Amino acid sequence: MPKAGRYHEGVPCWAELAAPDVERARRFYGRLFGWEYVPTGPAGDEYLVATVRGVQVAGIRSRREVDGQGRPAWTTYLAVDDADRTAGLVQEAGGLVVFEPFDVPDQARGVLAVDPLGAVFGLWQGSLNPGAGLVNEPGTVAWNDQLSPAPDTARDFYGRVFGYGYDDDAAADHTVFRVGGQPVGGIGGDPGIDPDGPPAFWAVYFGAADTDRTVERAVRLGGSVLDGPEPTPYGRLAVVRDDGGAVFTLISVPPGEPAGPGPDPNPGPNPDPTGRTTI
Repeated sequence: MPKAGRYHEGVPCWAELAAPDVERARRFYGRLFGWEYVPTGPAGDEYLVATVRGVQVAGIRSRREVDGQGRPAWTTYLAVDDADRTAGLVQEAGGLVVFEPFDVPDQARGVLAVDPLGAVFGLWQGSLNPGAGLVNEPGTVAWNDQLSPAPDTARDFYGRVFGYGYDDDAAADHTVFRVGGQPVGGIGGDPGIDPDGPPAFWAVYFGAADTDRTVERAVRLGGSVLDGPEPTPYGRLAVVRDDGGAVFTLISVPPGEPAGPGPDPNPGPNPDPTGRTTI
């Protein structure tokens, strides 16, 4: 799998952990996925960029008060061409902008928002930094789902903001959203695996060469298993809570095969079904 290039508008492009203890999170995920880190940010507001083979794959930052409770959580960022314009669309569609458009000097312009169902997500207008440089491999992001009690409402909101196309069976509990005809993420009902979790959230899936062995390692590191491992049509899956309380999903990613639904039978110029390749 090559490095990712510029992301299409609306494609998940970055995953960021808000952790109560950044050093603790560094140890857990470093031992779980073999991540190495590049520290950034001013003193007191530490931000770690996680890397695989020297390529950035995710971020870890000190926790912010986002949902009123400051839960440790993974946040999905969606690529946009104009963060200010899309922030306005979020508000017009019934969402809330929590952090107004902000600049990451020489890197990007970002926004943190909440959809009408309460799921936190980010917008990322990359300049020099388009987002994750490596995806769909063990230890990297392989898929993203928005899960809530009202997936139809979520589909309407994200369709209005990003113009997503959806699979034909929109009445199903889970549907795939598409950008440029390619499946890039999902929207579905909350399976209720985490009774203490928020009612709506973006689930981040990380690839694993062997889901069962990775789950065992997570438990040895102080994490816990909320569901699975179990087979799915897209790979063996497990939902895990890390040792700081943040929930994420593991899914097996066989070599050369992306997680999630298979590629479009007529992929056109973008053969990567996540949409995470250069246009």
